[in-house]
Amino acid sequence: MASSPLPPTRSITASPKSALLVENDESLSNCFRRHLERDGYVVRTALNTQEGLRLFCDFKPFNVVLIDYYAPRSNGDKIDCLAPQVHGVQLAMAVRNLAPLQGIIIAALDFQGEADVPRPRELMQVSLLTETGNGQLRGLLEKMEVDRAIKALTPPELLKLQKFAERLVRGLGRRARGADWEDLLREAFLRTWIGAESRQNGRHWNKKVDFVRHLTWAMRSICDSWKRQRSNERETYLISELSTLDAEGRERTPLDYIASRRAPADQQLIDREEEDQVLALFNDDLEAKQVLRGLIDGLTNSQIKEKYRFDEKRYVAITRRIRKLLGNRAQA
Repeated sequence: MASSPLPPTRSITASPKSALLVENDESLSNCFRRHLERDGYVVRTALNTQEGLRLFCDFKPFNVVLIDYYAPRSNGDKIDCLAPQVHGVQLAMAVRNLAPLQGIIIAALDFQGEADVPRPRELMQVSLLTETGNGQLRGLLEKMEVDRAIKALTPPELLKLQKFAERLVRGLGRRARGADWEDLLREAFLRTWIGAESRQNGRHWNKKVDFVRHLTWAMRSICDSWKRQRSNERETYLISELSTLDAEGRERTPLDYIASRRAPADQQLIDREEEDQVLALFNDDLEAKQVLRGLIDGLTNSQIKEKYRFDEKRYVAITRRIRKLLGNRAQA
């Protein structure tokens, strides 16, 4: 059936959860619309790519734009249904050019899987819907909500998450295996993103919970998991295990007494002098000096033990002597 020209639309602000659906098949359009509305979206529909682009320009931003891969193109009051239709992909490209961060889902129901769907390189990261059931669509929408929540984190919220992650990583000690706060936060992001589709493999975000609080719970859970997995491991040590407290209660390690190696070239002599001063404290303890020399040179604890043939018990005794002497120096 030929469609009549549409009256001009006025530009308005989209609702907090809005969707644009471009699908010319009435049964599929109704199916997708029901799924979207069930998840709380206000849906605007278009029968062809021309109408879809106009609605996008008039009512953006949308939380999601769902485009049928085979959506036809309108030519006046006629519908262009030439095969093979790729107009839906062309519309997705146009939307991406207008709004690079717009969430897009391409409904490719006539293909065996994602690998079989032809699309330009610019759309390789766009989500593909290959099933009509609500499960896959809901998972894709959940992932988009997680992406938006991550991008919406404010600097104060990120700082709060950083401080919390730093405390958790310090508490892990050697079980962190060198991971820092950024690694822990990224893991929380990843597990939340995976949890949008699989609560078994990831961590689902309950929208009744503030996103920052959800991330703190996720990071705590990840750390608990790391502790359980690595509870019996004693092969890896961190420089933090040599830490002491100075007279003002601040945590110090042997490397804190040495200037950063990132200093300019004319600072390198001073750096070496400071290293020599720290090493000189252990002139009467060759083993401790060997351990510190290895740490300064960037060797791991395992490499140091292998190089100097220290067994586990001996290595622990050496690090205790280092802590004791540096602690006395910090208190002086």
